[in-house]
This record gives sequence, C-alpha cells and structure tokens, in this order.
Amino acid sequence: MQNTVTSPNTLTIALHKDVCTVYWQGQPVSLSHKWVVFYTLLAVHIDRHVSTDEICDHHPWSRLSPHIAGRDMWRFTTTQELRFFGQRITQSPARQASKLFTLSLDAAQHLHFEPSRPAIADHLRTLRAQRNAISMELSECTLLLYAGLVDQTHMRLLELRARTLDINERAHTETLITMCLDEQQGVGGTAAQLPTLHALLAQPGLNRINRARVLIRLARHATLSSDTVAAQPHFDDLRNLLVPEDGVEFCQYHINYGLFLRRGGKLEQAIHHQRVAHDAAQNAQWWYGVYAARSNLALTHLSVADDSPPLARRAHLERALDWAMRASTTATLTRQPISQAVAAVLVVRASRLLGQFGRARHWLTVAQLYPPLPDQAAHLAITYDELALIEEASGNHFLADVARRTAERLRES
Repeated sequence: MQNTVTSPNTLTIALHKDVCTVYWQGQPVSLSHKWVVFYTLLAVHIDRHVSTDEICDHHPWSRLSPHIAGRDMWRFTTTQELRFFGQRITQSPARQASKLFTLSLDAAQHLHFEPSRPAIADHLRTLRAQRNAISMELSECTLLLYAGLVDQTHMRLLELRARTLDINERAHTETLITMCLDEQQGVGGTAAQLPTLHALLAQPGLNRINRARVLIRLARHATLSSDTVAAQPHFDDLRNLLVPEDGVEFCQYHINYGLFLRRGGKLEQAIHHQRVAHDAAQNAQWWYGVYAARSNLALTHLSVADDSPPLARRAHLERALDWAMRASTTATLTRQPISQAVAAVLVVRASRLLGQFGRARHWLTVAQLYPPLPDQAAHLAITYDELALIEEASGNHFLADVARRTAERLRES
C-alpha cells in the first residue's frame, strides 16, 4: 500500500496486481482470501446492505450455500472482528444477522480505496465472472461424467487442473478426476490420486462440502480395496459432516457406505443405507444417484437371497428384479448407455434365479445390443456367463458349454 495519511479506525481496501488486501489503521490484516472478498464487497457497497446471496455469487464464496455461508459470516463478524480490528466494524438489521451485512463505518472519514473505489468494483466483477466460469466448467464436467462421457470429461478436468484454482475449486476438480479414473480403471486407477486427496484434507480453507467430496473418494477407494480399517474412519467423519439438505453428497455417502456394509456382510444395514441414498437422490432430482441406489439395492437383495430359506429367497429375488427394472428405466430416461447395459444384466440375473427364462433371454439380448462400452469385452463376457447358466438350467448343456467358452475368449481378448 502506498504511504497514505489515514485517520484512526480507517479501513483501507488496496488493489495491487489483481490482489486485494485489507488494511486497518494503515496495517495489513491477515485475513484469508474469502474474508478479504467479504470486507471488500461491504466497503464497495457501503451505502447499502449486502446479502449473503450476493456474496456467494463471488469467488471463493461460491462453493457454499447462502445459508451455510451466512452462518459462517455471522460467527466471524461477532467473534473475530474484535481480534482483527479491535472493535466491531459490521452490523446487520434485526432478525437478518446471517442474511444482510454492512459496514458500521463513516464512508467519508473511515473508508479508503487504493487506487480507487471504481477500480476495486471492477475487480469484484472479475471475481464474479471467474466464479461463474469455473462453476460452469465443473457443472458441465459433472454432467458429462454422469452421462458416461468419461474420457471427454477427464480431458476437460485435466485442462481445468492446470488453471489457477482456489482450494475448494481444486478439491472439486480432483474429486471429479478421481471419479473418472474410477470409471476408467477401477481401484487401480484411483490409487494414484490418494496423495493428492490426503494433501487436500490438510489444506486450510477447505469447506465442508468439498471436505466431504474428498472423504467420499477416499472411503470408496478403501472399500473397493477391501481395506476396512482405512475406510471406517472416513465414513465416521462423513456421518458427522453431512446432512440430508446436502443432496448429492449426502446420497453419495450413503451409496458408498451401503457398498461398504454389503462387502462386510451386513446386508440388512446395507439395504437401509441404499434406501436412504435413493430417497435423497430423488429429493435432489439427481437421477444418476437414483440409478446407482436402485442398482445397488438390486445387488444387495440378490446377495441376501443367496443365504435365505426358499420363501424369503423368492421374496428377495422379486425385490431384486423390481429394483433392477426400476434402475433400467431410470438409466433409459436419462440416456446413460453404460448404466443401461449394467441394469439389463441385473434384470437377467434376477429373472434367471426366479426361473423366468423367457424374460432372462429377452433382457440378455437387450444387454448385448448396447453400443460399444469402455470395457465391451468384459461386459459381453458377463452376458455369456449368464447365458451359460440359463442354458444349463434349461437342460441345454451343449449350448451352455459354448457360452462358457465364448465368455473365456472374450476375457482373454
């Protein structure tokens, strides 16, 4: 900041090389970037109250909902301003303490801008544009990923990774990259992301939602690696971190915890968590999550049926078939070819175990007709495994043997 004569209790907002700094009584205040943006917005708009909605439309507040951000602002202004400024410098109208904020300073005597108020207002507009651009990029990548365009999504995320991002944008980017690697290479691919994800957890400024996103990826990797010791603490943290209003992340936690429980043999608990995930995904209108919960419910009911007495076994198989059919419908409506193919195989399996061979054969044809998938040979091998079991149960032993040999060839290709 240039040497400027300031009166006592003066707040100065200085802009130098696209970086704002807050000064109090001529001394820099060691605020994090988001609080610099907060006080800069209040200073530029000192003639009115600023809403949490407006603040959250600026980078880096944009990864928080206005409700969560408002509580954060209220806590900080009431408990930390005395520490940083020696007094309260903001105020809110009665009953709006976490929604509207303004500076309680005299603009003429106690507020200063360098180089000027209009220049700093222009800088805030760039933060708003940056927020919108990065947020849109991440939203588009998420939609592409859930649509099954994994390679395209991965390439765009790698380009985004090379840009200057704040901690929360980087966390969101890296978790999406981890999801791409999960789809492309499975647990082996996500292993390379572990150091990055652990490092993100140790960084200051990581907000609650992005912390949850990182923990979900770590918990899923540990679950798929059969490392229950590593997975459990992550799920414990997530249980205390997320609430139903978090929508997608709340759903992802329950989907993956249900998977963890199913792999640990706790099938009834797994069903409960998948049902919670299903309801949360429907409430959030997150159709990929609806599909994932439904397919996991089908798989879990199939697992329960394996160890159930005859009457209970049939009931679980019928539930598995119902969830598989519903998963197929969701995947079809949302145009997810990979999910459609996987759901079709679940319908085949449940139908076969119920002795409904006509339905099983029909859905086997459906499963084999989808356009090329990322791992087409492995998918087709599974369909021929199912065909072998259908033919065996129908007494067609020669055809069953042919199907088994076809499955082997596909796996070797």
